[in-house]
Amino acid sequence: MASLIPPKRPPNRGVPKLTESVCSVADTPKEDVTIMPRKAHIEEPQSMQDHMDELQKHVQRMRLPEEHRDDLLSLHRLSYSSGSTDEIGHSDESQELHRRSDGAAEIRQTQSDPRAMFNNSMLEGNLEIIRSLGEGSSGEVALARVRPTGRVIARKTISTSPDPMIHRQLLRELNVNQTCRSPYIVEYYGAFFDPHDANITICMEYCEAGSMDAIYRRIKARGGRVGEKILVKLASSILHGLEYLRARRIIHRDVKPSNILVTRSGEIKLCDFGVAGELVNSVAGTFTGTSMYMAPERIMGHAYTISSDVWALGISILELAMNRFPFPPDSDAFMGPIDLMTFLLHAPLPTLQDEPENGIRWSRALRDFLARCLTRDGKQRASPRILLQHPIVKRGEAVPDADMARFVAHVWQWAAPYPTPS
Repeated sequence: MASLIPPKRPPNRGVPKLTESVCSVADTPKEDVTIMPRKAHIEEPQSMQDHMDELQKHVQRMRLPEEHRDDLLSLHRLSYSSGSTDEIGHSDESQELHRRSDGAAEIRQTQSDPRAMFNNSMLEGNLEIIRSLGEGSSGEVALARVRPTGRVIARKTISTSPDPMIHRQLLRELNVNQTCRSPYIVEYYGAFFDPHDANITICMEYCEAGSMDAIYRRIKARGGRVGEKILVKLASSILHGLEYLRARRIIHRDVKPSNILVTRSGEIKLCDFGVAGELVNSVAGTFTGTSMYMAPERIMGHAYTISSDVWALGISILELAMNRFPFPPDSDAFMGPIDLMTFLLHAPLPTLQDEPENGIRWSRALRDFLARCLTRDGKQRASPRILLQHPIVKRGEAVPDADMARFVAHVWQWAAPYPTPS
């Protein structure tokens, strides 16, 4: 369930502001870093059929908002200003999909009533599956085309569980997808429910460049490294997304590189609001990859707060900078769950180190930003609201989406019209 933010208390006095002269420790107001969970509501037991009916009714009520229906009919045609990036870093199939879907913009001119096209019934009966994009604990994601428009989307299929807790988590994601309207959050198009196999299908924006996990691994395989310019752009966009969610009393709960997606036009977006996150992990009794980004306070059994998302952001940026998961700090060896928990609670935390032998030097501002994210005490950790004032974020906001677009085009070796960075 999404957590609720308590009423604001008067801010603490003497809190230093973030300026270009950064320091290593964040002193933040408590109300900025603590979100109290909603008081538990005891529900009467329901049958499996009751839960299925509830979920189906909820999905049937959902419709694509009017302001986004026209957007689904048209494609983004990109133009780039001259310039270059200093960052190194899909395939021809991805380019072909982009060319095929380019005709969707023409359909917009011929439809007398575009709104009628974008309802859940249209999505349910007119999806052509192109290929699988992957499968995880939250379900399968496939690339699909909406036949009437040619629009390419991502189709996420989730197998429901008899456990009512899982059903409530599914309802939570549907609510989040339905209400979030932010350039930093993956767009939602619609959903439908299949009562025959108890699957729910969610149609979302297709982010052509994929996840930052796939991007940095591709760069690593080519002997490269994600540069600071891209890292600060990522940090800025993710923080804006987290602050957008916080303002709506929502905690993401599953920030990690595989849930940070990039579009072909260079937009950076958060996806997956914990459908397969902490709750599913606890039900399954497993320690999954997501748990590797768990904040120390969660290991101690304390409630999840927006501060925990900030920790996961710090770990994610550090992983991208180091070209590997940062624990243990001195090797690529796998650290088991017990060792990782012990390390997070007691060992000195890893920091971003220069690598002069590889020509890699990181700015003092980036080191400070990560130190604020990776403060072990969650109550002292900076909040998204505070971090949005950090010089690193201001630098990231100044990086155009077009530079990010050229970066991912270079990584995936896309052809023109995406210029190769010099």
